[in-house]
Amino acid sequence: MNKKYEVLEYHKILNNLIDKSKLEATKEKFIDLEIFKEKNELDKEFSLLQDLIDFYKFDDGFDLSQLSNISRFLKLISIFGNYLEAIDLHELRKNLIVYRISKSRAKNVRDKYKQIWNIFKDLNDLKDIETFIDEIVDDNGNIKDNASLTLIDIRKQKNIIFNNIKEKFEALINNKDTQRAIQDKIITKRNERYVIAIKTDFKGLIRGIEHDRSSTGSTSFIEPLNVVSLNNKLREYEAREKEEIRKILLRLTEILRARLEDLKIAQDILERIDFLNAKVEYALETKSNIPKIVSHTKIYLEDARHPFINKDRVVPLTFDLDENYKVMLITGPNTGGKTVTLKVAGLFTLMALSGLAIPASDKSIIGMFDNVLSDIGDEQSIEQNLSSFSSHVKSISEILNEATSKSLVLLDELGSGTDPSEGSAFAMAIIDHILQRKIKALITTHYSEVKAHAYTHDNIKSASMEFNSETLSPTYRLLVGIPGESNALIIASKYGIDKEIIDNARSYISEDNREVEKMLASIKEKNDNLEAMNIEVEKLKQELANEKSNYENKIAEFEKEKNNILKDAYKKADDYIKDMQNKAKALVDKINSDNVKKEEAKTLQKNINMIRQYIEDSKKENIVEKKYTKSDLNFEINEEVLIKTLNQVGKVLRIIPEKNSLQVQAGILKITVSLEDVTKIAKKKNNRLTNVINAKVTHVKGEIDVRGKIAEEAIDEIEIYFNRAILNGFTTVAIVHGKGTMILRKKIHDYLKKSVYVSEFKDGHPSEGGLGVTIVTLK
Repeated sequence: MNKKYEVLEYHKILNNLIDKSKLEATKEKFIDLEIFKEKNELDKEFSLLQDLIDFYKFDDGFDLSQLSNISRFLKLISIFGNYLEAIDLHELRKNLIVYRISKSRAKNVRDKYKQIWNIFKDLNDLKDIETFIDEIVDDNGNIKDNASLTLIDIRKQKNIIFNNIKEKFEALINNKDTQRAIQDKIITKRNERYVIAIKTDFKGLIRGIEHDRSSTGSTSFIEPLNVVSLNNKLREYEAREKEEIRKILLRLTEILRARLEDLKIAQDILERIDFLNAKVEYALETKSNIPKIVSHTKIYLEDARHPFINKDRVVPLTFDLDENYKVMLITGPNTGGKTVTLKVAGLFTLMALSGLAIPASDKSIIGMFDNVLSDIGDEQSIEQNLSSFSSHVKSISEILNEATSKSLVLLDELGSGTDPSEGSAFAMAIIDHILQRKIKALITTHYSEVKAHAYTHDNIKSASMEFNSETLSPTYRLLVGIPGESNALIIASKYGIDKEIIDNARSYISEDNREVEKMLASIKEKNDNLEAMNIEVEKLKQELANEKSNYENKIAEFEKEKNNILKDAYKKADDYIKDMQNKAKALVDKINSDNVKKEEAKTLQKNINMIRQYIEDSKKENIVEKKYTKSDLNFEINEEVLIKTLNQVGKVLRIIPEKNSLQVQAGILKITVSLEDVTKIAKKKNNRLTNVINAKVTHVKGEIDVRGKIAEEAIDEIEIYFNRAILNGFTTVAIVHGKGTMILRKKIHDYLKKSVYVSEFKDGHPSEGGLGVTIVTLK
C-alpha cells in the first residue's frame, strides 16, 4: 500500500475492498494495487467490471460465501509423498462447488455477458474431482466408513469392541457393591483409554489402573482390569484405521496431483472473480459508476460524493479541468471545503486509474495520469488542518522532482504557514513553474495576490467554495469560474468580535487588496445573474421543446385524418365505378346486335377502366401509411415545392444535402423540412382530363412498349397511356409494337385513326426503330 496516497485516504478504500475479499491472495492483490499504465488495459477492465455490475444488479451475480483459502493445499499436492487431510479435501471441495456453480451461472448468461463467460470458457469441468472427494469425505470433513472395504471391516470391529467396553462399564455402574464408589456414571477417556470417574476415597472397591485425578484430588479416573484387554484391542484397531485412512488419502491426493494444473487454473479464476466481486460490491454499496477514460490529462467530475463524509451531509461536487487549462485555483474561506475538493479529485483519479468505480455520475471523465502527487496538510484527515511551511516546502520539492507533464498535482493552501507577502510570492512562483512544465494541478489558496495572479494566465481556471453571506457559513458548493473571498472578517464578526475591531481591521487591508476583493465580489454577482438567466433560458428551451412536440403531434393527427378522408373518398369512388361498370355491361348486353352502339359501349367500358386505374395510382401516392423514402429529385433555389405535412406550397431558400433537408419559406414561416416531406410541383401543359379526376398522376415515359401483347390488350394499355401522357404534358409519344407479321401494327394504326386523343401518327425513322415503332402526335 503506497504511503504517499494515504493523505487522500486511498488506503481506506483499499481496506474496504480487502474486507470484502474472501481469499488471502485477493487481499494481497488489493494491498499491492497499482494504477494502470495503458489505457486499453484499463478500458478492458472497466468493460468487464460494467458487465459484472449489471450481472449483479439484474441477474443475481455470483455467490462466493463458501470460498476457502486453498493455496497451501495446492502447494502440498505438488510435493510427491504429501497428502491432504480429510478436512483439507472438504475445503477444496467447497471451492470446486463454488467454481462449478459460478461457471454454470456465467454460461447461462453468456449471450448477454460474453466477457464474464470468457473467464471460464477455456477450462474443462472439474466435476469428476468433486465426485472423487464426495466418495471419500462426508459433509463434516470426515472420512466416510465406505471409503474402502478394509476401512469398513476395521470400523465394524471397532464398534464391536466399543460395545463390549460399554457393557463392562454398565455392569460396574449397576453393581450394588460398587455403586457408592461411582462419582459420575459417564464413560470418558484418559490417555486414549476408556475410564470411569471414581471417588478417590472408595477407589479400593474397584480393581483397576488409575490414569488421572481431578484438580481437587477427590475424583480418580480408573480403567477397570476387565476393560484393559478390550482397550488394548481397540487401540490396535484405531492404529489400523489411521493407517488405512492414510493410504486412502494418499491415493486421492495422487488423483488430484494428476489434475493439479486444472486445479490451479480454477483457483486463479476464483481469485479473479473474488477480486472483481469486491469491486462490484463496493460499487453497488456506494452507488458508484465507471467513468470514461481518455488518453489526455483531463478531469471532469459530475456529482462527485466523498465516500467518507456522511451521505446525509455530503455536498456533491461538479467541476471540469480540461485540456484548455493546466491549473485550477480554488479559493475561499478555511473550513469551506477546499481540502475536500482536492481530496475528491485526487482520490477519484486514483480509484479510476486503479480500475475502481467512483461515487460520481457515469458522465465523469478521468484522464490517463501517470501519478497523483499531493501536499495536503501534514497527512491530515478531512477533519484536521495541521501543517507548517517547512513541511510544505519539503513536500512540494519532492513533488516537483517526481512530477511529469502527465502527473496530477494537488497543493493545499499553497504558500501558507509563513509571512503572507512571502507566502504569496512563493505560491505565484510555484504556479508559474507548474504552468511552464505543463503539469496538471489543483491548488487551493486564500491569498488575494494569488487570486489576482490567476487573471494574468489564460490557462488557469478559477473556482471557489461558496459562502452564504446571510447565514455566515460555507455551503461546500464549488463554483467553477468564480474566484472566492476568504471572508475572514465576516466569520470573525459571526463569532462575536466587536464591530469596532472589525472596522479597524478593514482599515489595515491594503487598497490593492480591497480592489481585488471588490472585483471578486462584482464577478460573483455577475455570475449569479448569469446563472439566473441560464435557468430562465433552460425553462424557455423546455417550453419550446414542448411546443415543438405538440406541433409534431398535430401534424401526425392531420396526416392520419387526411388518410382516413382519402380512404373514404376512394371507397365511394370505387362504389361509383362498380355501379358504372354494371350499367355499362348491361348496356353492352342490350345492344349486342347493333355494331355502332356496341362500339360505343366498349369505349364506355374502357373509360371506366381508365378512371379506376387513375384512382388506384392516386391512392398509392396520396395515402401514406409508412415512412416516406428519401427523394432523389434535384431542387433549385426559389423553386416552389409542396410541403406534404402542411399541405402548403413553399419556396426553396437553401438546400442542405448533409441533412437531406431543405430550408423553405412557407407563408410567414421559414422552416427546415426533410426531403421526405416535400415534392416538386409538376408544370402541366395540358389539363384536358382534369375534368375526369382531380388527382396526381404517376410519372410516365415518352414511349410505351406493347410487344408480345394481343391487339385488344395492347390497345387498352395504349388508351390509358395516352391519358397519362397528356396529363404529364407530352405532345409526342412513341408506341413500340415491333414488326413481326405486322398484324399488331395494323390493329394499332386502325385504332389510332379513330382515337379522340391522336392528332396524327407516322412510322418511326430508321434510327427510331423504323416500322417497329409508331410516332404519335397527341391533340
